[in-house]
Amino acid sequence: MSKPRKHTSIEAAVPSGVVAHTVIRLRGEQNGDVTVYHAGTPDARVALRWGSLMMTFYSAEAAQGVLEGFATARNALVSVPDRTPHLRTDPYDQPAIAVEWTGRPTFAVVPRSHTSAELGTTVKWADLFMGPVTFQILDRAAFRSAVELLRRAHSTAVAVCLDGPEHVADPTVDDYRAE
Repeated sequence: MSKPRKHTSIEAAVPSGVVAHTVIRLRGEQNGDVTVYHAGTPDARVALRWGSLMMTFYSAEAAQGVLEGFATARNALVSVPDRTPHLRTDPYDQPAIAVEWTGRPTFAVVPRSHTSAELGTTVKWADLFMGPVTFQILDRAAFRSAVELLRRAHSTAVAVCLDGPEHVADPTVDDYRAE
């Protein structure tokens, strides 16, 4: 057991380690559950448990922003396959990741490809860079089901968070305009 050392007041406020970035690969049908805590209060939050990913939205603005990032990725998926085969079957062979969205994230979408010598083909996907996370969207089935999960989280956040009425617009509809 290590002996804790004395910290200055600034060091005590800083954690000893921070995960600055991670990559999440999305393939196939995505499933999840939405849970609400403290609805209608300043402490309201919406939790989305999505496979080994846990996202918590502290505002409707945050949920709308994440959904907007995914909606933006739609055009980058034109040449991505509808479905790709699952390579792993053990749900415990991937890390559990928790992201707490306290506000609207910035994002960027980049279509990607790589020629695989093993497969003798070009593999295509889209990277969605969003704050501390890069989502690699490997097929359109993952995209469609992820968007449905995020739409559910967004509509729930609109209903339970105090800023809900300001962020009711759905980023997945064609006439959406970013605020």
